[in-house]
Amino acid sequence: MSDYTPDRWTIVRITSKNHPQIDKVVGSWFGGYGGSDSWRMNSGIERIEEHEKHYDIHGYSGSVYKCYKESQGMSAYTRSVIENMMTQLEESGLGMMRLISMQEVLNERK
Repeated sequence: MSDYTPDRWTIVRITSKNHPQIDKVVGSWFGGYGGSDSWRMNSGIERIEEHEKHYDIHGYSGSVYKCYKESQGMSAYTRSVIENMMTQLEESGLGMMRLISMQEVLNERK
């Protein structure tokens, strides 16, 4: 099990003809001076624990993303990566990916 605390985060929803819909958290980290920005997508959201200032988002693989509420969003780098994945998935005809708000995810899980 791994724990991650991203600098920025967002949620994507992936739908496919052959697989059930899945929501995933995409975390990104700023590289700082001399470093490179990075990103990571979890295995899928199994459950979410809401706290006053953050969410603990548990993935199917056992990972936990500690996502601060004020840090929701994306860097330009992560946005370009996600947009590229969206385009490739749609052009392949295998499915679709879209951004989804945390509020929408929470409302559906009630």
